[in-house]
Amino acid sequence: MSKSPSIRYAIYTRQSVEKLADFSSCQAQFNTCQDFIAALNDPHLHWCGQRFDDEGQSGSTLDRPAMRRLRKVVDLGGVNRIYAVALDRITRSMRDAILLMDEFDKAGVDVHFVHQRELTFGAQGRFLRHVLAAFAEFEREMIATRIAESRAYLKQHGRRLAGKVPYGYDADSTTKQLTPNPVEAPRVAEIFRRAGRGQLPKQIAADINALGWPTKVYHAKRSGKTTGGGKWTARQIIDTLRNPVYLGRFADGANTRDGCHKPIVDQATFDAAQKQLESRRTTTARERTHHDHLAFRQKVVCPRCGRFLTTYQSMRKISDQSKVSNFFYACRSTAGGQPRCKGVSYPAWDIEQAVRKLFDTAAMWRDLLGPNAPRDAANRIAQTWSALPWPWQRDWLKNAVTRIELHESRGTMSITFAPDAAQPFLDQIASPVEASVNQPVAQE
Repeated sequence: MSKSPSIRYAIYTRQSVEKLADFSSCQAQFNTCQDFIAALNDPHLHWCGQRFDDEGQSGSTLDRPAMRRLRKVVDLGGVNRIYAVALDRITRSMRDAILLMDEFDKAGVDVHFVHQRELTFGAQGRFLRHVLAAFAEFEREMIATRIAESRAYLKQHGRRLAGKVPYGYDADSTTKQLTPNPVEAPRVAEIFRRAGRGQLPKQIAADINALGWPTKVYHAKRSGKTTGGGKWTARQIIDTLRNPVYLGRFADGANTRDGCHKPIVDQATFDAAQKQLESRRTTTARERTHHDHLAFRQKVVCPRCGRFLTTYQSMRKISDQSKVSNFFYACRSTAGGQPRCKGVSYPAWDIEQAVRKLFDTAAMWRDLLGPNAPRDAANRIAQTWSALPWPWQRDWLKNAVTRIELHESRGTMSITFAPDAAQPFLDQIASPVEASVNQPVAQE
């Protein structure tokens, strides 16, 4: 009589949101699997001795620390069986589910789901696994499609998408659309009139600072932090004068689109201000390079002087016909009569991707949504986010992020979001917050 072989098993757990205590936590999943295995009373089952817990990790990607370790152990023949509470703990992507199950099958490793035992054995189980994974991926893609349709609808009807409320307006508490602020709107009109008469932006800033007109104040509901309310700079005056929102329109890439909000200035006043600005330019339109495609233009604060970093482009020739463009956020401003800070330069892509990756986890969305959001909203939005192409993600970040403060000593950055930043996602599944992420290394 042959002796039954020993079976070394591993238990895989995943939780999208890191919490201290939760029935869906990794520890709770591990205990559930252990109880199930103990109930089998099989003397041939032996735990491999390693924990494979992915806490705060999205199921829409396989790029997870514990999953990478588990796949390596499987490849080396370290386990014969894997237990998990359900398929969606392993992955929420059909493509990844097929890849993993084929990978495990070839290695001779069985996968058992405690709460979905019908998915465990044979061809029927493999078919059901593929079907469930397909539905999970289909749901995520449907949400992404609804978001795209919602954005198109809002643009078509002149609605505001999200983002920082400009000086001169407030956001309606119900519709989130712009309404003129009774104090700030007349001041905006005065700024345009002064510019149209030929007054320099620097002079306008000095005059309205002397009048005691502060910049707009923003309150972060969740963190309690207040920003703004300071003195105007010439750059802020120029940005105000160039903003089509005061004409009743919204910037839309290199163009503008109609808005449904009330304009503060008429076309003649706006055009007069633009004419004065253009007359003092030192470069032609052809020579000027616009970096509007960068997500955080005029939003990243210099860690040394507190001024906003500007953007610049570096060109590198790689052949007679080709060049490589690199974009940077750098302290090149001389606002306030201060010299620029030397050595403060960060690759734009590094900062943008560091912020983007924050949203791959449901933990970030839960903080952004707040306690009153639907129960599973953070998980579903995180899955939707990872399915969106980068241009869509970038457009949302441009509207959602209002300020990024770099902390060189800690190697982190603090990010402040607009109060209605998550609204486009909430609209599809049914307070600014600060977050810290690793800061890219400054480029000398």
